Amino acid sequence: MGRYKVISLDMFQTLVNIQDRRAYVWKPILQQDYSEERALALGSMLLSSYHTLASEIRGNGDFWTSKEIYFRSFQQVFMQHRVEFDPFLAVENLFEQHRLSTLYEDTERFLQRICTEYQVCIVSDTDELMLPDFYQNYPVTLFTSEMYKSYKNDSRNVMFQEVIAHYGVEPGQIIHVGDTAADVLGAARAGITACWINREEAMWQHEVKPDYTVTTLDELYELL
Repeated sequence: MGRYKVISLDMFQTLVNIQDRRAYVWKPILQQDYSEERALALGSMLLSSYHTLASEIRGNGDFWTSKEIYFRSFQQVFMQHRVEFDPFLAVENLFEQHRLSTLYEDTERFLQRICTEYQVCIVSDTDELMLPDFYQNYPVTLFTSEMYKSYKNDSRNVMFQEVIAHYGVEPGQIIHVGDTAADVLGAARAGITACWINREEAMWQHEVKPDYTVTTLDELYELL
């Protein structure tokens, strides 16, 4: 416990599970054409479009909110697959479903433990409107891409630099926990200890490795 003063946490697929909301995202869009397989396929295409567009925007040195990127991504998917639905309404519903994401079984137990022992923050590549509000029950500081006009591990890596500046500690006294490559690579670039939470037991695909890998927050607590 003595090594770290700050615990930084990703939100989605770290503290809450957005995958449980997939049907609620796609049923209003597909209606009578809905199936789990089609929702999964279009959801994968939506994310692929989102990440491609986001990468292009970052490469140009620009910033778009998540709402703007998702709107354009829905437009692209709907056009390619002849889906007749308003992209604006799709984004509104997507954001609502993010806010309704289910907490993982270990989330509240973990937060109750660490908030008495560490300074805690949530660092999320999202607009604030996407976030579930349960975190407001805890003494945590929020950092979002919308606040800082930057995304984790973009060319400026502002998100993690802001965390370091806010707490005024050495980067090595912060541990960041998240499920994506951006979490691990961005934290590592800033000198922050990087922990990959791999709830799906996936294979790590990048040359830079996380300092730690865990499958649950309970396992992370024992590591701390």
